[in-house]
Amino acid sequence: MHSVPGHLATALRGRYAFERVLGVGGMATVYLARDVRHGRMVAVKVLRPDLAAVIGSERFLQEIEIAARLTHPHILPLLESGRVGGSADERFGDSPEAATGQPLDRSTAEVLYYVMPFVEGGSLRQVLVRDGTLAPARAAAIVGEVADALAYAHRQGIVHRDVKPENVLFLQGHAVVTDFGIAKAVLAAGDAQLTRSGFPLGTPGYMSPEQAAGSTAVDGSTDVYGLGCVAYEMLVGQTPGLWLDDEAVRLGRFADAEPSHRERLDRLPGRMEQVLAKALAMHVTLRYREADRFAAELAAALRSGARVDHDQARAIVRRAAELDADPAASGSALSMGGVERIGAEAGIPPGRVREAADEMVAHNDGPAKGGIFGLVPTLVLERVVAGEVARPDYAGMLEEIRVVLGEAGQLHATLDESMLWSSPAHGSGRKAEVLISPRPGGTRVRIADREGAASAFALVPIGVASAVMIGIVGAIVSGASGSDAAAAVAGVGAALGTFTSGYLAVRFAIRRQLQRRHRQLRSLLNRLDALIVERDSRRGHAHRAGTLPGEA
Repeated sequence: MHSVPGHLATALRGRYAFERVLGVGGMATVYLARDVRHGRMVAVKVLRPDLAAVIGSERFLQEIEIAARLTHPHILPLLESGRVGGSADERFGDSPEAATGQPLDRSTAEVLYYVMPFVEGGSLRQVLVRDGTLAPARAAAIVGEVADALAYAHRQGIVHRDVKPENVLFLQGHAVVTDFGIAKAVLAAGDAQLTRSGFPLGTPGYMSPEQAAGSTAVDGSTDVYGLGCVAYEMLVGQTPGLWLDDEAVRLGRFADAEPSHRERLDRLPGRMEQVLAKALAMHVTLRYREADRFAAELAAALRSGARVDHDQARAIVRRAAELDADPAASGSALSMGGVERIGAEAGIPPGRVREAADEMVAHNDGPAKGGIFGLVPTLVLERVVAGEVARPDYAGMLEEIRVVLGEAGQLHATLDESMLWSSPAHGSGRKAEVLISPRPGGTRVRIADREGAASAFALVPIGVASAVMIGIVGAIVSGASGSDAAAAVAGVGAALGTFTSGYLAVRFAIRRQLQRRHRQLRSLLNRLDALIVERDSRRGHAHRAGTLPGEA
């Protein structure tokens, strides 16, 4: 238990009445006291004795006076600072006389202190200990108020250097930053002697990389980093525990986050993870330079939460698969890592991307479900082939399509170098299309069979009408021949039974037809894949042999 130093209580008797210890921090012990003169409660902060021993009191008091000039709604003001004499061999908490506040008849040694208003709302640390995490809207609001204070101080040339939850207090529900300029005052007073002592000016887990490396020439971006750590902790429950390299910042994703962190990051709305990543960039040049800019981007990211519907997410996954084509891959080149990176750049949480991808994989690996009563689905098969297609290859591919599908079809003009083939119009409404699109390092093949079961589905209305008519006629005949109402009901029931049987029979036939069609399209996809790879390989051999592609 840290009791009040006796010489401090004696020196300030009549001005402050000490009551108890509020807490012990990295640089000071905090005491709750009553301001006798003004009748208010204050926090008296006494610098650690080992710290006070290596810094110059005159310089410290000069520097802290500069911080005392800060006047801002979200900055806790500095009321007073000073120094008092004490015993050279007295240590905090060791003297029984200190608890009573009685004078000590010993040689004196300086004790440095400063006084701030006591805030009953507690600190952000207490809130996090109680609640674990905060709602994104609440966290963004706190970041906004803290950033407002930081930006104001930075314009005055003052960097906090120790932004952490313990230094964020709540006054009437609003965040206020405390201990502004204290770290700077300690650093300026201690100079090289403090550096040699190894005393940390900052808090592990919240220090920027340049600050942890010992640099004293820091600017506002150091406070942005600390505030980024605080924001991350409010949203995830723990500090990041890592420094983000340039690639992670560019992608806007904490790729190496722990699983528990990843789960919470995936649930963040909008582009909040991207904004956090930029605030926590290892290199200053990639980090937000202004605290208020960071807060504004975080608030905007929160507001942009509901911006991608399900169909858009699926479309982005499809496009991401194309962009992520890997020449070394075989078969499907759907790399989820690449898809998540593309999704992150579009502001889509990885969990949403994986959900859309899972649906597409199920959709592409088997007959798709959909349509009226589940009877008229659309088959879509896609693949990014590890080989580049050339226009001379299209003739052979056209022949493969016509042989496998058994239809001549027709080619259509495209704006790029793609090949688009479609089947002729059918009375049944079936329409098949094959799109072959060259991409750098690969070729996208997409086969779609829309309304492929429409001809079978056309039997349903006929079956329904026939069944209903049979039932009605049966009911009428039964009634005309003297049957009672129960016979009429039985006739209608028979009609419904006929309809149900007909529907199930048609559905089964359609599913069988769909499975056959799927196998046919899959066979075509595999044959086109092999043809593209073979032609690409042949061109590679021709180039190595010194011949032109057209001569190979």
